[in-house]
Formats: sequence, C-alpha cells, structure tokens
Amino acid sequence: MIRLLFQKGFFHLLSANFLTQFLGFGTLLFIAKILTPVEVGQIKILQSYAALFIVLAAFGSDTAILRCCAENRPQAEKVYLLRLGLRRAGLATVVALALMVALTLSGLLTSTRQLGLWLLFYSLCIPFAVSTSLLTVFLQSLKRIKEMARVQTFVKLQSVFLIVVCTWIWHFPGFIISSVIAYMVGLFPMIHQVGLRSISRRAWGAALEEACSTQVFSKIALFSVLANGISIVSQYSDIFVLDHFSSNRAGIGYYSLATIFLLGATQITATVQSFATPYLTEKITDEMQFRQLLAQNQIRLAALSVGVASLVLISAWLLVPRVYGPDYAPTLGFLGVLMLKYIFASSCALVGVAILSLGLPHYSFYVYLVLMPISVILSYVLLRHLGLIGVAWAQAITALLNLSLSPWLIRRAWREAFTRKTTAVELA
Repeated sequence: MIRLLFQKGFFHLLSANFLTQFLGFGTLLFIAKILTPVEVGQIKILQSYAALFIVLAAFGSDTAILRCCAENRPQAEKVYLLRLGLRRAGLATVVALALMVALTLSGLLTSTRQLGLWLLFYSLCIPFAVSTSLLTVFLQSLKRIKEMARVQTFVKLQSVFLIVVCTWIWHFPGFIISSVIAYMVGLFPMIHQVGLRSISRRAWGAALEEACSTQVFSKIALFSVLANGISIVSQYSDIFVLDHFSSNRAGIGYYSLATIFLLGATQITATVQSFATPYLTEKITDEMQFRQLLAQNQIRLAALSVGVASLVLISAWLLVPRVYGPDYAPTLGFLGVLMLKYIFASSCALVGVAILSLGLPHYSFYVYLVLMPISVILSYVLLRHLGLIGVAWAQAITALLNLSLSPWLIRRAWREAFTRKTTAVELA
C-alpha cells in the first residue's frame, strides 16, 4: 500500500502540503521564539480573518474545478472550466476585498484599529492566494500530483526562507510584509506549470458551455462557497471569539501556538482528502466500489489520526518547554483538547469528500449551517465560564457533533445520488 501511494504521488503531496503550511501557521514554529506571545496571537488573528475572505474570494470555484475537471471529459472542456473559475473568482475577489475594507474601517471586523490596518495590508495576499489555489486544484484534478508537489515544494521553501529572515530582522512587520511577497512570488511558477493554453475562438461558443455543464459547475461553486464560508467561521470561531471577547492577549498567543501543532496534524488529513477526491469522483458510476473505497479509507484515516495525535502530543511535550520556555506551558493543555477535535474531525473527513464527489455540496452546507452557530455560542459561553481552555473544548464538542451527524449525512447522499442514477438508467 505504501509503495502504491508513493507511485501515485501521495507522499509528494504530503510533503508539499507541510511546506505550504510553513507559509502560514507553520512558520510560527520558527518565529514564535522571536516574537512576543501577543504578536503570535495577532498573526493568528490576521491569518484567520484572511482565511475567511480567501474562501469568499474564491467563491467556490476551487471546489467546482476540482470536482468537474476530475470527470472524464476532453481537455478543452477542462481548460474552459478553469478559465471560467478564474474569471468568476476574479470578480468575487474584488467584492471580498471591498467588503473587508468596509468592515475593517468601520471597526466591526477586528478588535483594535491597529490590527485592522495590518489586516488591510495583509489582505494584499488574497488575489494571489486564490489564483494559486485554483491552479493547484486544477493540477490535482488531472492527477498531476507529483508535478504539483514539486512546484509547491520549491515555492514554499524559498517562501519560508524569506519569511524567517525578514521576521528575524524586522520582527512583526517583517513577517507580514514577507508573507505578502511570498504569495505574490509563488503564483508565477504555478502559472508556468499549468501552461494556460488558449482555446480556439470556435470552442468558446454555446456548444462548449453546454458540454461543460456550467450549470452544474455553478451549483457546486455556490453551495461550496456557502458551506466553506460557514465552515471557516466555525473552524476559526475560537480565534474570532478570543479576539473580540478575551483581554488576555498573551493567552491568545499561547493558544495560537497550540493551533500550529494542530495544523501540522491536519495536513495529513487534508492530504488524504485532496488525494482521494479525484479517485472517488471516478467511482461515482459504481455504487459498490464507491462505498467500499470510502469505507476502507475512512477507517484507515481514523486509525491514522490517533497515531498522529499521539505523535504530535509527544513532540509538543518535548519541544515547547525547551524551545519556548515555561511561559508557554498553557499551550500543552490547549493542545491536548485540540487533538481530540482533530481525531473527531479526521474520523469523518472523507464523508465531505464523498458528498462533493457525488455532486451534492448542499448537504455539507446544511450541516455547517447547523454547526456554525453552535460553535460560536459554545466558544463564547465556555470562554466566560472556563477561560481559554473552554474555547478549546467548544471546538472539540463541535467536531464530535459533526462526527455524529456524518452517518446520517452520507446515507442521505447515497440515497439521493444512486437512486437518481438508477432511475436515469431505467428511463434510458
């Protein structure tokens, strides 16, 4: 199994994903020693808000490209869908940036004006992050995993070097400025790798649009941006609540360091999700193979998450006291609870991938619509009663609820998808 995964590029993608996260939260493992706990917390807050607006700016085009281009269709149609996604994401990016500016200047988004000004500068990375994401999932949908991973590895290595050096010299401003530059530089190798070949004028007519099923593309994109937007709010509800309702700014920094270790673990889950999407999509015409593939890999991923969580906890217990000092001791308590969240989330992670592969993203939207307010309310209530550790427990409880809903969710999706396909075959 390991040899097969290596041949198909799983470990290439896994290593590239780890390096990708160094550009964001992972780099903090190196610079947290340089910055103060308050600055570490501020960076986490900025990145959390940016993550929300990146989802809005992509407007679901990344998910739609991954789903539609993974199908068996001519290359011209796939390139057409990529260009369609880039155009729509470009318009959505302008709207998202305008909304961010308005909310920031009005004081509704961040807790302080100074943090809001830094957020406006950091938001310059959003157009480049969105474009890179769309090109990346396009390569992923074509199963060009190794090529994608090589480009990401090269780009992220130089990005990490740039960010660490600039942070060492200029501290907090150096991190923000170098992060934006790294996003800008990282886009161009991806453009070269994809090779945006133009489609002939004759192919841009209504026939190609009809063949590409742009209505399906639009439906997936719409429900994806709704589901992902609500999911991001739920995922980062702890940081948003801490930013607005906690006066312990150093404590936010300790909590943020725990989320960095959590993010390192989630990259394994994210890699499995990315790797599994095109393969599950190929099996949607065969119900038995689809169910078997999903069940086997979800069980393996759940078991793997327990081992990963144990490894992360051991590493943190060894690393944090020696590198960051006794002041960061609360990080270990936060991390123990967040690892429960990781195990719960990984134990149903492929259910979302399966629902996307079946072309039913609205199911995920409905679940996140239920979970998001629960996550926010729990985070606020438990913060008031238990302090910062209560926010971590709110995340774990929300992930457990998501896991509890997954069996019902996938059964509904199976019933709709395969019943619909059976009916279509009978009519034909």
